[in-house]
Parts: sequence; C-alpha cells; structure tokens
Amino acid sequence: MRSLSKPRMISAVAGLSLAAATALLLIARPQIAHSQAPAAFSFGLIGDLGYQPYEEPWLEAVMSDLDRHELAFVVHVGDLATPTRACTDALQAQRLAQFRASAHPFIYTPGDNEWTDCHDAQGVKGGDPLERLATLRGLFFAGEDSLGKRTLPLQRQSKTADPVLAKYRENARWDFGGVTFMTLHAVGSNNGRGRTPETDAEYEERNRANLAWLREGFAHATASNSRGVMILTQANLYPSFPPFPAPGGKEQFPSGFADMRDAVEQEAIAFRKPVVLVHGDSHYFRVDNPYRLRPPRGQQQSQGPENFLRLELFGSPSHHWVEVTVSPDDPNVFTIRPRIVAENLVKRAP
Repeated sequence: MRSLSKPRMISAVAGLSLAAATALLLIARPQIAHSQAPAAFSFGLIGDLGYQPYEEPWLEAVMSDLDRHELAFVVHVGDLATPTRACTDALQAQRLAQFRASAHPFIYTPGDNEWTDCHDAQGVKGGDPLERLATLRGLFFAGEDSLGKRTLPLQRQSKTADPVLAKYRENARWDFGGVTFMTLHAVGSNNGRGRTPETDAEYEERNRANLAWLREGFAHATASNSRGVMILTQANLYPSFPPFPAPGGKEQFPSGFADMRDAVEQEAIAFRKPVVLVHGDSHYFRVDNPYRLRPPRGQQQSQGPENFLRLELFGSPSHHWVEVTVSPDDPNVFTIRPRIVAENLVKRAP
C-alpha cells in the first residue's frame, strides 16, 4: 500500500475484543489428506511492520514473541518498511538477516513498499521498481527451501520448463498437516498497474503467472484431498470493502485486483472446503467474507462462497501477530487467534 496514505492505527483494545470471534465457522465435511489424521499444529502470520526506525524495537518484540511459541512456520505477507527505507539494500539485508534468524521456518512474499513504490512519487528519488524487484528475487528467494534456522521445503512456480514462469520464484506452495498453503505475488498500489508502460507490462505478465499458480494450487489441493487451502498475499484485493485502503473508497480503474479476486471466488466455490485468504496492505485486523457485500437497495443479495474467509493482519503502527491453529478433528480446519505483544501496547495516560 502507498505509504503516503496509510490507514488509521488499530487500538490494541480492539484487537483484544476481536479475540472472541477467532473460531472460523466454515461449512465443510471433514476431509483427511492422509491415511492417518495429522496432529494439530499452529503457525504465525505477520506483515506491514517496522515501517519507521523507531518501530524497529517493536518488530524485534514480535519476532521474539514468535520464537517463544511452538509454531510449524511463520509467514510474512510483505511490506518491510516505508518505501524510503524498504527500497534500500541496507534495509533489505537487515530484514533478510532477521528472517534467517527465525527459530521457525520463515516464508516471505513481497509487498509494494519494497519494489512497486520505489519511485519519485513515493519519495524514493531516482528509484527503479523493476530493478528492486530483480534484487528482491535474488536476495530472498535464492534457495528452494524457506528461510529460518529450521527450514521447510517449498514448491516454487519457477520450477518449470516455461521460460516466462521461471522468474516467479516468490510464488511458493507447501503442504502441511493435510492443508495446502500458497503465496501469490500481488501487491498494494493497484498491483503495480496504471503508472508507467513498463510497470503495466510487468503487471500483465505477473498477473497471468499468479492466476496460473492459483489454479494449479487448487488443482493440487483437490488431487491431494487437502482439508483446506490458505492463500497468502500482500495486497488487499477488496479495496471497496470498508474500511478500505483506496482513496475515497473507490477502486482504481483499470483494477489490478479484479482478475485475481474473481479467480479466488471461482476456485473457492469449486473446492467446497475451507479456504482462507490472508493479506496485509491496509493495516486493519479483521476476519470477514468480502464476497458477501450488501447489495444496493432493491437488488438481490448474490451468494458468495460460504466456505471462504478473508484474514487481514495487524500492521504498523500496531505491532502484533496472528496465530492460526489447524486441528485434525475440526471440520472447519482453521482457528484464528490474535496474539497481542504486551510490550508493544500503546502507553496510555491513567
């Protein structure tokens, strides 16, 4: 998301009140992908943290809190800092070292602040988004496994004979405990669409790659009899759903998200088991179903996928994380729990 118009701060008290609604009520029959039911496991989710230098201790507190919990892995959904910091070699090297130091396998998908927004209008003088994208791929996605002190093997979209798809090392997939997980490289700032002819061409190619990876992931989940699917991406694909990141609540046209939004809906309906899409971007912790928008007066409500939920994570200035637990005997598969980092609570006057 553009750093020039970041949304309001979420109060920690509001985050705590949302803990009462952490169980995901997804309608589906229990399905086990393996002959034996896997043990329950939990994992951590973060993104959009450490924007300003004074927030670095808050990010370190989040990383330390993650390390103290027993987690199968951690996923960061992008935005390493504000563009003026995130577009530098120094900040990216710093974040890579932090991710490698994680006690758990650590998976990262890029945000707009570390490449799409690396240009003059975002305060990055002489910035080149496409150069930053190439640097990110070489730095964070060099190997076949996750980052972290413990690693997790990943299936990357780049493992293909297709020369166009071979560059998309950041799109990853893994199976854990009978669930299929996949990252998709979609970012804020309208997914990079609508600024220059060069970035429009990049968007078009990446959008095709993302759609192919999404469909392949659901085909894999179906063939594997996965109990559920989780999609992880940086962009808020639903900028018209309040509270919203889009100025005035109106999505930019042409939209950089419409194709993926439609494809996610179609795949979720066809899959018929629990599907959760995780993103950052607008810094507003929420769990909802944005496909169930209230229609204009006099129009009939469309029936969106009832087995789908969107989870948006905490983001700067709120420095907390989200824990998701997968239970083998739960037909709804995913249970969400906000993890409030005590030392990051806002100090308020008595």
